[in-house]
Amino acid sequence: MSAVRLSVVVPTYNRAEVLRVCLASLAAQTYPRDRFEVLVVDDGSTDDTPEVVRSFEVHLPVRYLRQAANRGRAAARNRGIQQARGDVVVFVDSDVFPVPGFLAAHAEIHARSDRAVGRGPLLLTHHLDDPFGRPPLLPDPSPAFLDTANASVRREHLLAVGGFDEGFRHYGWEDADLGIRLRKAGLRRVFSRRALAYHYQPPTTPEDLPEVLEELLRKEEERARMAVRFLRKHPGFGSRVVTQLTPLHSLVAFLLTAGGAVNERNLHSVLARLRSGRLRHVVLRAALSRHYQNVLWREWVELSRRTA
Repeated sequence: MSAVRLSVVVPTYNRAEVLRVCLASLAAQTYPRDRFEVLVVDDGSTDDTPEVVRSFEVHLPVRYLRQAANRGRAAARNRGIQQARGDVVVFVDSDVFPVPGFLAAHAEIHARSDRAVGRGPLLLTHHLDDPFGRPPLLPDPSPAFLDTANASVRREHLLAVGGFDEGFRHYGWEDADLGIRLRKAGLRRVFSRRALAYHYQPPTTPEDLPEVLEELLRKEEERARMAVRFLRKHPGFGSRVVTQLTPLHSLVAFLLTAGGAVNERNLHSVLARLRSGRLRHVVLRAALSRHYQNVLWREWVELSRRTA
């Protein structure tokens, strides 16, 4: 069985130091170096991203592709797909750190099936230094058919369904949309536990909280607005469940935040009082989920009024 040629597409934006760990983990892969390439698609970064990529050119078959302006992850991944030379495109976000056997596991999936969407597990980590040697926070499960933090698809299938919808300009739902189209095209999801990667989450220690919280709340607001686009494109109860636009999801979020007592206005002070990193993470995720749903319902009601 000949080795599958892989193109690893890594979109990034102003994450130079996190990207460095991602590329180091790709440089440590056990898969033959002449059977894969890494395409870093820089979505208009203003930090040291170009220098970080150049520092790996000796250690890694890496190509640097720069977008003239920040156009979002969907457009960045499409650029990578267009430029890819491999048979299979492996998607890795720049804050994801694959274990050494990661690419070999994805290649095995596609050596056995021509119509697979390869998936693997993700574990959350707060650590940039030695992320594999420290206990992970929690699993980062995703029920999505395609989760581009850790996924692989044959390039021909991506091109056949039109790639990512670049109308998903901001954070979230572009991979779920593409997953629906791939599933309709007859592909099936194949999961390999050996395709393991660690997903970096910024630390939530008291000194890091102000900057981290502002960014996380902004991402949830973007995710909610892109969920509205997803719902308009894929109407139906199934999409409402996936995007959490149901009364049950709202009730769960309400209860997990103590009836809304923990919210974006007091989240910093609540987290600062918690000593356990795991407990801080659980409370943070609950509050972010509640914030996402508040924005989602507000945007959905506003859209319904405009289109009534």
